[in-house]
Amino acid sequence: MSTRLRSLLALAVLLPIIARAHSPSVLSPGVPTVIEDTSISYALYGVFETGDEVFRVKVSFPEDFALPVELFVPHREELKEHRPAFALVGPGLFFTPTAEERAALPLPLPEGAGAYVDLNRVSPRPVFYETFTRRFFWSTGVVALVVPKGDYEFWMWSPHKTRGKFGIGFGVEEGGDFSRAFEDWSVYAY
Repeated sequence: MSTRLRSLLALAVLLPIIARAHSPSVLSPGVPTVIEDTSISYALYGVFETGDEVFRVKVSFPEDFALPVELFVPHREELKEHRPAFALVGPGLFFTPTAEERAALPLPLPEGAGAYVDLNRVSPRPVFYETFTRRFFWSTGVVALVVPKGDYEFWMWSPHKTRGKFGIGFGVEEGGDFSRAFEDWSVYAY
């Protein structure tokens, strides 16, 4: 069997598996990432170069939804103190941030908005193995947020100005465009 034929057969076998993977993407600070299809799960990756960045992701839910979400950091010794935080912000949320959480937010809370804030303080830190990158990560722990129909933003920031890689994962159903993952592999894999 020729190498070309073997490659085509491998692609035919792997394509359905690849198509079921969550949709990865790289975040840029200061430029909101817009998620068009909230029916699939996402793993979004970024890097705090200075520790002052704020990463934003805009999502819209066409109906009420129970949204699993977690923030994670590569499980590496040099990142053991790197604990980025995240917030889900928008109207209709049933979460009211405490005074401490509100003070920690990187941006002013919009009028009439609620916010779920996770300052990434759980101890000991949960560790999980992510099969896409084949790496271990520290996690905030998965939470399932009840999100009413509407438009929201995730905010990710580094409260203690630490630097390093991070990711945020959310959603339920697998699917999406796995092909883009190889364009930015150095951000996903450490």
